[in-house]
Amino acid sequence: MFSWKKKFNFSGGDKAPEEKNVNKQGATKHTQTKSETKVNVENVKKDSFDSPQGFRRQTIVPTPQSIAPIRASAEINREPIVGNPEETTNPEFRNTKATFSSSEESSNNSFDNSSSNIDMSKLNLNDNQNYESTPVSNNDLNIPATKKESPMTSAGILTLKLYTGDGFALPFPLVYNPQLLSRLLNSSANKQPANKMEELATVMENLTLSNSLDDSQAIPGNVATKFIPSTITLPGSSNLNPLIYFTIEFDNTTATIQPESGTMDHPVFNKISTFDVTRKLKHLRIDVFCRIPSILLPQSLLSNAQGNEVLEKVMNNQDVHLLTFNLPLNLEEYTANSVRLYNHKWIQISENGSKLNLTIDYKPLSNKKLSIDDFELLKVIGKGSFGKVMQVKKKDTQKIYALKALRKAYIVNNSEIVHTLAERTVLARIDCPFIVPLKFSFQSKEKLYLVLALINGGELFYHLQREGRFSLSRSRFYTAELLIALESLHAMNIVYRDLKPENILLDYQGHIALCDFGLCKLDMKQEDKTSTFCGTPEYLAPELLLGHGYTRVVDWWTLGVLLYEMLTGLPPYYDEDVPKMYKKILQEPLRFPDGFDEDAKDLLIRLLNRDPAKRLGANGSSEIKKHPFFSQLSWKRLMLKGYIPPYKPPVEDTLDTSNFDTEFTGQRPVDSVVNDFLSESVQKQFGGWTYVGSEQLDSTQN
Repeated sequence: MFSWKKKFNFSGGDKAPEEKNVNKQGATKHTQTKSETKVNVENVKKDSFDSPQGFRRQTIVPTPQSIAPIRASAEINREPIVGNPEETTNPEFRNTKATFSSSEESSNNSFDNSSSNIDMSKLNLNDNQNYESTPVSNNDLNIPATKKESPMTSAGILTLKLYTGDGFALPFPLVYNPQLLSRLLNSSANKQPANKMEELATVMENLTLSNSLDDSQAIPGNVATKFIPSTITLPGSSNLNPLIYFTIEFDNTTATIQPESGTMDHPVFNKISTFDVTRKLKHLRIDVFCRIPSILLPQSLLSNAQGNEVLEKVMNNQDVHLLTFNLPLNLEEYTANSVRLYNHKWIQISENGSKLNLTIDYKPLSNKKLSIDDFELLKVIGKGSFGKVMQVKKKDTQKIYALKALRKAYIVNNSEIVHTLAERTVLARIDCPFIVPLKFSFQSKEKLYLVLALINGGELFYHLQREGRFSLSRSRFYTAELLIALESLHAMNIVYRDLKPENILLDYQGHIALCDFGLCKLDMKQEDKTSTFCGTPEYLAPELLLGHGYTRVVDWWTLGVLLYEMLTGLPPYYDEDVPKMYKKILQEPLRFPDGFDEDAKDLLIRLLNRDPAKRLGANGSSEIKKHPFFSQLSWKRLMLKGYIPPYKPPVEDTLDTSNFDTEFTGQRPVDSVVNDFLSESVQKQFGGWTYVGSEQLDSTQN
């Protein structure tokens, strides 16, 4: 279970007791309490709570007290010396000369709490922004346009009508047991012909006579699907249970489409699904899954299933991914009139001849103003001092989203305007498959609203805490997708600064979705520096601790820390005492367990180089991609989500909230009424908040 408090920059919550837990696999679960941090407690987002996944790490956010805790004279070990984990710490590292400053003076980290007239169209989103500074032009946001970010003149609705499919096969055989198969046919959602079993018997006899069978008790996968129903009903239930189903994904919004009748080879759907278009992407992603009961596997396969990933999934009652197809879309040319992109067209979606019959329509819409009344509130999935996050359904398209409601008064009073506007700006402009996309934003006089894709596979933090550590291949997969996400941010001159498992979600298939952009800094070119002290203690880079200023290379340090934690269960320099941990980050040798993969070790040594100028990635993300650790990956295929994730979260559909904290999902979903009064000058600070497919920067009430 996880809470969306942290995901959406909510502060508040009860302070967690000091505790250190060890899970069944020996990985340590850890936290710091307020008394441990030695940092002004107002700088820290407190999001620890009573939850089965343990306690969450605190994030230091910029305030006037956010200063680097190490003096510039602190000694730093520039090279990441590798040591054996069994070795005791060298006394010279324990006797470091690093001093933790308690001063609140910072020449570069001014953060004025005063209110003034700042609207979004005139905001230069820098950490050191003074609320009384002279407004600058909209061009000063300095986020360069790219081909991916071509401006949209309107939003729209994409309507998919899926009629039927043909030519689908299984990658493994099924048992030829006439009695079992008869029961399966009789449980079909639609009535099967009486002679179906006789037809199957004839086919099997012919295959036997032609010596085409390796096992006479096994039906080949391409034959079995011609007889096995696409959907069945279980005894005592009227619910349909698909043996084959499809997911349609557009801009991280997913629709699950189950057949109503037919066989697995020829499923009949007759379903309609609509998608909100706020970014004109170039394809619609189609995935095909099967859900086969393990009782249908022949004995010859069961005895050799160990090590076979597909068969192990069937035996564990998990869905098996059959294929992926990216259906081309051309939406750029259509801005005024409705158009039919595909008309009852058969689309071949695999080399084996699998195909779908479908119609796709696109209808451009004017940028109408949205309000909370356009959404049906389903469940509360997060709550904090700023407001709450709810699972909602958009009434016109019936699509499920996460709606984040923020109280303006709380944002103003806690000096969070810059970070809130920065988060909205990043979400609206970034285009990356591994970043949670913004669908809409709107506001009322009292609140700001963000509508995002609902990613309901759980936090990486939750899965890592549950399993202790990840395998090498799984860690490589997550690291590679995160590398793409950070690369996309850097391409827009954005530094992320708070990478950690708590800020990473898994989607329904198991792909990464990076979220929480409140600590991002915009307009950070390749060599630009900033000096704001913020982030998460375990993940802070040496240059940030020293207060010398840092570049966006700081993100590659945090990527290294994350990879180390995924492989071992703890960050490389973790200590319950935060000041001691800071000293370790500066001077402790980098240690690896016995048997650690050599390529992973070399990559980590290079990513965790204490000299940012020599750190891998200092000359761009391409040098990280070229490292031998990723040699077996196709980056183009990865970008298209072409790899099957090593782990698929237990998610039934978009309505599934089982991975959210029951502390919230049991609450009644209500957009609570607040009586905050905000002056006109304060309201102007939120001008141009609205996003419905294009950025509107001309009204304080949009």
